[in-house]
Amino acid sequence: MSQTTGYGYVSDKAQAGQKYDIRPDTVGSYAAEGAIPFGVGVTYGTDPDNQCDIIDNAADKFLGISLFTHTALNGYPTGDAEYKDTDTVSVLRKGAVWVEVTESVVAGDAAYVEVGGTDNGKFNKTSSGNVAIPGGKYLTSAAAGELAVLEIL
Repeated sequence: MSQTTGYGYVSDKAQAGQKYDIRPDTVGSYAAEGAIPFGVGVTYGTDPDNQCDIIDNAADKFLGISLFTHTALNGYPTGDAEYKDTDTVSVLRKGAVWVEVTESVVAGDAAYVEVGGTDNGKFNKTSSGNVAIPGGKYLTSAAAGELAVLEIL
């Protein structure tokens, strides 16, 4: 076994789907319908009491955000950090979480889930054609492609 001989000086501040702090929150468990990356907006699945899927249509109802978990293989060996089809997905319904934004956001902006394209399921501040997050707002500012803290009330 090889030994690690060097470390970077700067760690990532967080990763998509990671809880922000230890405030009280509400987390539900649902079976994944298909692969679901960490830190994306999810909606009710075909069995709405038990399943969830990535939001991909402006008519979808917001269920919550898929949380990062240490119990998943986290991409080993393929590099895909996601829940696999039928995995139990931890879905944040209320609380604060790190998410990737697709446009610059400022603390206090309302939050929306982007629909369509390569950024489907990620987050922005544009209401047109996207899914609103009831009580959702950004607690921190971030540029496009960076992580921001999103709070769901």
